[in-house]
Amino acid sequence: MSRTSTRLPAIIVVFTVALAGAASAQTDPTKCHKEVVKNLAKYKKTYLKAVSKCLDGKNEGKLPPNTSCPDAAANLKISKVALQAPQKVAAKCSLSDLTTTLGFRDDCQYEAATTGVEGATCSPMTVASAADVASCLLCWKGAELAEFIAILYASHASEVCGGALDETSPVCSDLDCATPLPDQRNLSGTSSGGEEFCQRGIAKAGIKYLLTREKDLEQCALKGGTSADCLSASLNPTVALKLQKAQLKKDGAIKTACGNRDPAPAAPFCCRTGMGNSCSVATSRDDCTMNLGGTVQEGKTCNAGNCNPVTGGNKTITWWNVCPESDCTGTLTKLQDLIDCVDSTVDDAIVPELLCLQFRGNGGSDWPCPAADGP
Repeated sequence: MSRTSTRLPAIIVVFTVALAGAASAQTDPTKCHKEVVKNLAKYKKTYLKAVSKCLDGKNEGKLPPNTSCPDAAANLKISKVALQAPQKVAAKCSLSDLTTTLGFRDDCQYEAATTGVEGATCSPMTVASAADVASCLLCWKGAELAEFIAILYASHASEVCGGALDETSPVCSDLDCATPLPDQRNLSGTSSGGEEFCQRGIAKAGIKYLLTREKDLEQCALKGGTSADCLSASLNPTVALKLQKAQLKKDGAIKTACGNRDPAPAAPFCCRTGMGNSCSVATSRDDCTMNLGGTVQEGKTCNAGNCNPVTGGNKTITWWNVCPESDCTGTLTKLQDLIDCVDSTVDDAIVPELLCLQFRGNGGSDWPCPAADGP
């Protein structure tokens, strides 16, 4: 789990201090657990959609290029839910329900994190009330959600994670593999032929897939199912069918949005600096516009002093060359590789992390965290 700025964690810390109210005198652990899951799900949905809307706005040119996402509008939506969630959990749960009956920690050390948001912000949080438990979970889940956004929006990963993609990130859980880092820039082209259209499709489909998969598994877990039970096609065929449909829908949506684009850390461009198609070789798009006074032309390269369209092979989408949540082997060269990376990120990393934070039965063995991170 231990994966610009301390924006989100700072908000949550304030909430932790502000929300120390006692839970109602009589509580029901089953209803309590459902309340925890419901409010964390609302937070998750709000966070993912608010930040992605901000990033889409930058790519589409609807926001100033130097806007930092999440922007003020996104943070307002996120903070509203983050403020309400601990209050609602405290109204349905006692501290004993959460820590004794349901197995949530009586501290906030869900992992032996060292630095970054998880080690410096989440782990030290005090757990003295039901509201504190919810605030603690919001912090840990926020780091996972930020990581997921950074993976989906590869060209804005550094921005989303506050400038660091390893365990020192002040916002994100660390990415296992962040090298080579894709070009960090705003994409362009809102038509079906542009990179931005493909990027928006990847993010929209990936987010919907994560929300659907976790919701289906949460409902199974709330009925007492373990991870092994809920993921068994023979024991839970209905759940298996829902998960399969969600996956196929996600695959189709990405293919529709991206067409013949394949992932590449650096998409080709040409720096037009003279009359007609005359060009100069630029080291980056910023070098072209800021130092050479040129105009960036996407999908072209500067050959013999002229901007010429790239020939042969598919167009590209600025994305990861190695799947960030993996064993750091193999490269992503085709669109199907990108889709497979989204699958493995959701199925094997992010959703298991989110679920293991919410379902602590049998010391965490019913819904274990991914082995690389631990309980």
